Amino acid sequence: MENELHLTDLIDVEMLQRIQDAFSDMTGIASVTTDADGVAVTKGSHFSDFCMKYTRSSPLGCQRCELCDKNGAELALKKGASSTYFCHAGLVDFAAPIIADGRMVGCFIGGQVLTEPPDISKIMQVADELGVDPASYIQAVMKVNIVEKSQIDKAASFLYTIANGLSNIAYHKYQLFQANIEIEKANRMKSDFLANMSHEIRTPMNAVIGMAEMALREDLPPAARDYITQIKASGKTLLTIINDILDFSKIESGKMNIIPVEYEPMSTIHDVANIITTRIGSKNVELILDIAPDIPYKLFGDSIRFKQILLNLANNAVKFTKHGRVLLKIYAGPVENGETVLHASIEDTGIGIKKEQIGRLFRSFEQLDSKRNRNIEGTGLGLAISKLLLTLMHGTISVESEYGIGSTFSFTLPQKVLDDRPSGVFNNDPPVHAALFIKNSLVQEQLQKDLDRLHIAYDNCTVTGTEPDNTPDYLFIDYAVFSSAMQDYIQAHPELTAVLITDFYTSVSCNLKNLHIVKKPLYSLNLISILKNEDLHFDEEDDADHFEFTAPDAQILIVDDNAINLTVTEGLLKPLGMQIDTCLSGKEAIEKISSQMYDIIFMDHMMPELDGVETTHIIRRFHPEYDDVPIIALTANAIDGTKEMFLKEGMNDFVPKPIELQFLTAKIKHWLPAEKIDRQHGMSASRNTTGTDNTVTATNAAADNTQAFPAIEGLDTKAAIQLLGSPQLYMTVLKDYYRVIKQKAELIKKYEQQEDWHAYTIETHALKSASRQIGATDLAESAARLELAGSRQDAALIHERTASLLHDYLQYQSILQPYFQKEEKISAQETITAPVLEKLFYAMYDAIDNLNSDTMESTLEEMTHFIYPDNQQEFLNQLKTAVSDIDVEQCTKILDAWKSVV
Repeated sequence: MENELHLTDLIDVEMLQRIQDAFSDMTGIASVTTDADGVAVTKGSHFSDFCMKYTRSSPLGCQRCELCDKNGAELALKKGASSTYFCHAGLVDFAAPIIADGRMVGCFIGGQVLTEPPDISKIMQVADELGVDPASYIQAVMKVNIVEKSQIDKAASFLYTIANGLSNIAYHKYQLFQANIEIEKANRMKSDFLANMSHEIRTPMNAVIGMAEMALREDLPPAARDYITQIKASGKTLLTIINDILDFSKIESGKMNIIPVEYEPMSTIHDVANIITTRIGSKNVELILDIAPDIPYKLFGDSIRFKQILLNLANNAVKFTKHGRVLLKIYAGPVENGETVLHASIEDTGIGIKKEQIGRLFRSFEQLDSKRNRNIEGTGLGLAISKLLLTLMHGTISVESEYGIGSTFSFTLPQKVLDDRPSGVFNNDPPVHAALFIKNSLVQEQLQKDLDRLHIAYDNCTVTGTEPDNTPDYLFIDYAVFSSAMQDYIQAHPELTAVLITDFYTSVSCNLKNLHIVKKPLYSLNLISILKNEDLHFDEEDDADHFEFTAPDAQILIVDDNAINLTVTEGLLKPLGMQIDTCLSGKEAIEKISSQMYDIIFMDHMMPELDGVETTHIIRRFHPEYDDVPIIALTANAIDGTKEMFLKEGMNDFVPKPIELQFLTAKIKHWLPAEKIDRQHGMSASRNTTGTDNTVTATNAAADNTQAFPAIEGLDTKAAIQLLGSPQLYMTVLKDYYRVIKQKAELIKKYEQQEDWHAYTIETHALKSASRQIGATDLAESAARLELAGSRQDAALIHERTASLLHDYLQYQSILQPYFQKEEKISAQETITAPVLEKLFYAMYDAIDNLNSDTMESTLEEMTHFIYPDNQQEFLNQLKTAVSDIDVEQCTKILDAWKSVV
């Protein structure tokens, strides 16, 4: 039982008082209930003036009474029966312990009686000791009841029975407390697991998705572009599954917060449509949007969760539909008292659901007809999460389905209205006329519905296949019927506006000035934009593939102990044209900000030595010039409460890993000073939209990247190169790994011996991540197990397995030495002389004093061109590590030690 648990935690005081009063009323004997230390927790029942008015009113008397009560209860505990004793003032008391789990948590005290007339001399002595008026004290004791011993024994036995009953109550309540403790412990372990899982999976996902995004900006062969696009899409699918698990766990534990914000619903719908279109890919499925244009322009609600629900339901529809359509329909109810209700439905022509299975739809981790759907990915959490989120937001969800025909999921969501203007408005004055050449009946049906809403007259020319009788104002053409004759007609009528509707992945090259190419889905909002000759634009979010601004004067610092993350983040931001510095530690970051003023600092959360939070504390405390500079956390622990924690620690915002380009650029646009943003020179990331004729060439080139690379013992070089993208980058990472093996091994050993579990955990975490990056999978797994042991402070397991870990780790020193020792020997041309070494020492000391890292590196580079005696080579190796870490204090110590042996 926890030490802080008391009797009053187990039994309600009011209940104790009622039981005690009933005992005293029945027996005529005084009683009180105390805690395990004899301190009363109830008011005394039937207390005499002798005890209450005189004895216990004295501080010494009260202290003695509590000691008597405690000793009496302990005596009863030893005897296993009630105990009768004389108190310090000469009265007869009896006590029975209240026990939970074999320990006394309180006692039930009765008594304050005599079995014979009092000893007056004894009473006068006690009065003198307590500082009580002797005459009054004697007068009070003479009023104390004299009771026969047999009556006292009966009362004591009765009191003991009551105490046993209270003990049973206390024990059962104790068991509940213990169960709650276990539940809380399990919840903590679950939260720790989720945080760790989030970090461990999101960190490599950051490299996968980020580098795929960077690669897609290059001029790639079509096949290579297709492969990388699939890698990026698969990475995002995995990330969706991770987010589902985290979201469900947060909702289940009551930690999911609904965060209402001002948003444009049409922007959210537009984003969902784009995402679902890419999910459909090459499937023979048409996405149709039936969106009422009179949805209020601005609402107040949790737009992120609204979008998540739409995506969950629409993704399900796409997954279970092989051909036909997915129809997303959304409209708003009337605005009443500043609120409206959004009505949304997602209808598909998929496999449908059996009636007997519909009741299981919203259960967690469950997919219906799993044998039939075994090739369809997912956690089985999407519907459960959607229902829980809608419940949190006071919405509802329902489903109608016919097996083999399709399903319709519908939900309602109340939202506050901030701007009740319709999202889409077109004033058809003077009236315009349209002609439709649409072969796809699904697209045609929705386009006609949207034109009817806007009161636009149209001719359906698809049936006849001939030119319109009269030249229309707008000509809508399905790509399937876009013939050379149609192009000639458009060119011959420059006064009309032609709209060519293409599939998402279709690329069209056409020089007709009055032809607009629109990718599906065509729906009310982009239709209105076409009719008004406007670009479809939303303020809330930018397209993920488009940079609408540059910031060539912006100074950005990125701090991350993982070189791959630095490469990814810097590469993602390259199109913004900013001036970017990077560093691998908090200490280096502090040195950089001392000599350079930055507009934004991106700060990794988990780093050895100084983590992101500690580095932020130092910056905020000792660098007042950075009081208004935003520090944005980079974290893979994207769980509930993350943002609040970072804000409390002095940061301004956070970006979750894996880093999403759209999210990252949005944060920069939000936090960068307005004068640093140049919207006139925004750029689009390049995209190759040609065919896929070069499959063999691209495949062979990708194979050459890894097949030409030498096999290295104990390393999965192929997998590591595929992750990093190039052999050159892999060798850079591998060289950094090799360079610090001895130093890192010594650190891990030192922290194990010192039982510094915090530092030990950080170092094994770093070893795990670095080993995974170079393909040392087994070593990474061993480090992961010991990292977990470090976080749990499992000393026995750490001491048992650390030696084996370090043995395996140090083996890579000899394995990798041939690849990098050669470089060092080749670069060394002549033996160092004392005057030259003294000059280099002076240059290095001067660079250290001025905190000039560039000069430190250039001086070190010059030092490596010489051959050194055996007793000095180790100093050079140590200095390389210290300079790389920009540890100026360690550099000075190494130079001082080196000078002493020269």
